Amino acid sequence: MRPNILASMAFVGIASLAASGCKAADGPLKSTPDGRQLVLTFADEFNSFERWTGGKGVWRTTFRDGRAEDDYELRTLKWNKELQLYVDPEMRAHAARSGTGRSDELARPLGLNPFQIDNGNLAIIADRASSALAAKIDRFQYTSGLITTQPSFSQTYGYFEIRAKLPRGKGVWPAFWLLPSDLDWPPEIDVLESIGDPSKVYVTAHSKLAKDGGTEVAVSPEGFHTYSVSWDRQELVWFVDGREVKRIPTPADLNKPMYLLANVALGGDWAGAPDAATQFPARFVIDYIRAYRFAR
Repeated sequence: MRPNILASMAFVGIASLAASGCKAADGPLKSTPDGRQLVLTFADEFNSFERWTGGKGVWRTTFRDGRAEDDYELRTLKWNKELQLYVDPEMRAHAARSGTGRSDELARPLGLNPFQIDNGNLAIIADRASSALAAKIDRFQYTSGLITTQPSFSQTYGYFEIRAKLPRGKGVWPAFWLLPSDLDWPPEIDVLESIGDPSKVYVTAHSKLAKDGGTEVAVSPEGFHTYSVSWDRQELVWFVDGREVKRIPTPADLNKPMYLLANVALGGDWAGAPDAATQFPARFVIDYIRAYRFAR
């Protein structure tokens, strides 16, 4: 996601392990596509959405450690020139931004929910904001969703995967990525990024010590695909639907716990702004997210 944000807290564990009969064929892996034995450490099959709130749950819906959740600086990446605000049901308007000083309006959550569970899938929904809503959210023209395991799960090395269906449309920027838990950036691992065209995805590692301009990978634009990365001290290896698409040496600064993020950004210098042909709402549909450690 090319951010300059900071993350905090390392916590290694198993979160929301679940399975449903209809997904038996897509159950946890025993080994990586190139044969390394795996042990499952994290899985969310999205039979429900466990938002982190009140010190419980799985997914935080703002950046960093989530302090001051009403701070809009934690709900977008301005240095990317993104156009969306990441919302959730508890987000409130701000007096300075909404132009209202009425305490009852400011205390009441706006009730925005970009997360939808349907038949074992999570949809992260990006949409245009009405003029009335934009007036309450600092004139942001779009709303969207972000999920991170910053409070619930992080891990050094392993195999990380998402099965998902990508949205289409100019300016729409879905991603699945990893950030460090020690308030540093870079490094960063982008397991998947797409900018409006689901037939092309990008896989990238960001590091202070090594240059990686990213690699474009062609995929079928229809349906679900599995995107994954294998990460150890020696190498980073990316796979799409079990097919290796990239292999590079692991940069020396990429040897620390990292947590998981998935989101739909809008706009920015790379993706460009949505245009009249961009269809909203845009839906990033996730079947599951899983993480593993290497058995040896």
